[in-house]
Amino acid sequence: MEFIPAGEIIGEAHRVRTVGLRKSPHLPDGDYTFVDMYCIDPDCDCRKTMIQVMRNGIHVGTINFGWESPEFYRKWMGGDEDESMPDLHGATIDITSPNRVSPQGMLSFFHALLDEKWITLIKSHYSAVKARLAKKTMQK
Repeated sequence: MEFIPAGEIIGEAHRVRTVGLRKSPHLPDGDYTFVDMYCIDPDCDCRKTMIQVMRNGIHVGTINFGWESPEFYRKWMGGDEDESMPDLHGATIDITSPNRVSPQGMLSFFHALLDEKWITLIKSHYSAVKARLAKKTMQK
């Protein structure tokens, strides 16, 4: 699966979140920007995002966030309850994350910011990306 920033697909409808952080015991001071990216396979319905975290313009971490239940992902991946499955539900640090800041600090910061408003925005970006990709596929 290839993930690209939502803004490259949906343009001005995309909104990134930037938060200034000062005097945290776990992360360096700076402006942290969260760039949500989505799978560009029009047939994929993974219902997740990869969020590149930028600190003062430098990529410092990548967070996976899946908003559906563990059961959804188990069924989506074709596994049964006894199989070990990758944890796609919730927030995790991606295996490709550069980890230029504390991964646990980054996850704690993400969880502190995560609320229903942000989850709703992520889901709307996902829907807009998938709709744009489907439209492009139909035009071919």
